[in-house]
Amino acid sequence: MKTAAAFLALLALAASAHVAPQGPYKKVVADKKIITQQKGLVQLLVRVHQPNMYLEQKSIGDQWNLEAQLDSYSDVKVVKKYIDMWKKNTLMPRGEIFSVLREYQMEEVVALFDLFYFAKDFDTFYKTACWARDRTNENVFVYALHMAVFHRDDCKQIVLPPIFEIMPHFFIDARTIQQAIEARMQYAGVTTQETRTVIIPSNYSRTPYMKTANPEYMMAPFTEDVGLNSYYAYFHLFYPFWMTVERYGHTVDRYGELFYYVQQQILARYNLQRLALGLPEVEYLKFDKPVKYGYSPMLRYPNGMEVPTRPDYYYVTDNYNFDKVNVLDIERRIRDAIDLGYVITVSKTAQHFLLKLDSNTYFHTKLLVQKDGSKISIYEQQGFEIFGKLISGSYNSVNYKYYGALYNKLRSLLATTVDPDYTHGTLPGVTEYFFTTLRDPIYYQACARIDYLFRLYKTQLERYTVEQLSFPGVRVETVETDKLVTYFDDFDVDLMNAYDVSSVEDGQRLKIVARKQRLNYKPFTYKFTINSDKTANVMVRVFLGPKYDAAGNEMNIEEMRRYMVELDRFPYKVTTGQTVITRNSYDSTFTMKDRSTTWDMLRKMDNALNNHEDMYIDEIAQYCGFPQRLLLPKVYKTSMPFVLFVMVTPYEGPMEVPQTFASCGVGFDVKYPDTYPMGFPFDRPIKEWDFYTPNMYFKDVLIFHKKNGDLNTL
Repeated sequence: MKTAAAFLALLALAASAHVAPQGPYKKVVADKKIITQQKGLVQLLVRVHQPNMYLEQKSIGDQWNLEAQLDSYSDVKVVKKYIDMWKKNTLMPRGEIFSVLREYQMEEVVALFDLFYFAKDFDTFYKTACWARDRTNENVFVYALHMAVFHRDDCKQIVLPPIFEIMPHFFIDARTIQQAIEARMQYAGVTTQETRTVIIPSNYSRTPYMKTANPEYMMAPFTEDVGLNSYYAYFHLFYPFWMTVERYGHTVDRYGELFYYVQQQILARYNLQRLALGLPEVEYLKFDKPVKYGYSPMLRYPNGMEVPTRPDYYYVTDNYNFDKVNVLDIERRIRDAIDLGYVITVSKTAQHFLLKLDSNTYFHTKLLVQKDGSKISIYEQQGFEIFGKLISGSYNSVNYKYYGALYNKLRSLLATTVDPDYTHGTLPGVTEYFFTTLRDPIYYQACARIDYLFRLYKTQLERYTVEQLSFPGVRVETVETDKLVTYFDDFDVDLMNAYDVSSVEDGQRLKIVARKQRLNYKPFTYKFTINSDKTANVMVRVFLGPKYDAAGNEMNIEEMRRYMVELDRFPYKVTTGQTVITRNSYDSTFTMKDRSTTWDMLRKMDNALNNHEDMYIDEIAQYCGFPQRLLLPKVYKTSMPFVLFVMVTPYEGPMEVPQTFASCGVGFDVKYPDTYPMGFPFDRPIKEWDFYTPNMYFKDVLIFHKKNGDLNTL
């Protein structure tokens, strides 16, 4: 062992050693104009369930007259439409729960977004938002404002508070929210110059009995993690299914494939965590068999109504919207497309849009459109892109009216479990809302059902050849890592938006937080030794997978590939000879760190505006990314074996890539930097005898879990 270590040390000294950089984006000092703009938008979201207590904003809103300011918008029609909806009192009242999956509610939020989006300048946008703050449903306002900030060119450097602080009822259990309200009542009327802090423990509310009776609750630290659910919500806010190219002019490179990969990776991580806890792989949802275990989300909507609980042995029944019939019809049409190899379209606009798409992907070939214009191949160029959009329910998909929105319909169907006919006016369950979908175990069964269609598609493609997998002249010699350790630590969620106050000053006197135990890991370093016969730009791909299944049987590579989760993917320049790359796990392009709290943001902005400190803003504001804390799964033993996989492939894209492009794409109107299929090389079936190449490296690793104490004692 010592001899091997000494030999590796000599190799490291002889090699050209490089350290992978700490993220590609520079931080710049924000000017006061940006800080002022950000502060105004953050204040609009403070206690959004109450009338605005920032008097200057309230005055701006009261004085703003939409009808008198038509020239301030680039699309006058959207202003007139919203004014008409507002005057006719057809908008949702404040206090009602909004869902973008309900068509009439989606129309309202899109109308408000259009009002924000088509404002000619930031000043108009801000004044419009001040006007809408107290005149629209608060949930609609939050959705539309986020959408506007994400998609307006003059808001690219603006960062909003974490969504779980803005809408805590969707992320924190009802008991904790109730305790926060009671704490607020206890301290009401207390005046002090210092801020009082009340800490409420909030640990998933799962008793040992519940975990024994229903093993699905063992997954709560994963499924109910505020960072994971925020990631899922932000992804759908960044890429709304209803935003069309024709209407807004923005394109998302490889959106259909990105949708597939996000769902596939969430499912793979869920299954990997199950295996790490000794649970079997999740079964895909079947309509003819009951769902054995029920689920109690233990949430309460902001209007006081309880989020429905799903009973044990639940059969998926149709609802008042005939979602089950629609799901089965859409699935049949999609399977027909897989078998026939093409989708049917009657839309010339859709064909024109598809023909404009650019792709230099090595594994894709020519787009095929039949002469009669009615069939588009899904196994040629852009074929998987077309297929992914069909399932996602994107309004940019081919023949949306025929292929529908399988993903959204299935979620809506599962959300009406308690009151499918809406006889009792029961609000939908958690799968209806992007903020809460990942909490319910049934979602992962539904996700597995959808993943089956993607896998069915992939089986129609040829396996990757050795030529496609290999990188001539490049070999991964060794892979080393530090010890991989997970643990739980405290994380505070500010509950300021869960209770009422009488004024801004009143709210500043009391700080109530929910203290949750969240999974985390000790940062570690990879060291990759690569031998190359040339200087070349490469893409380094890092995956983690299980070594054994739930029964303790060692997996082969074909069994393992469905559970491989991406840890990192980054470009690098290797030189002739030996290159040693040192990479910190915190630099992963798949994950993002925790966000600043609302009050921390306001404090930093005030300090910056008063010249007390500089405030730094990333060149591109980071919202969307898989939570850094959940990079590694928690094991139920002291340690468990896993498999680390590293692969080096050719790369011709930019050396600076968006910070979380691997888990959240690159946004609008930007080309995705990696031309290989997402999930490569595990996205297609594998045969043992023609898969392994020198530019790959498999390494057995152990993941430890430290229950308490010093992390360095393991």
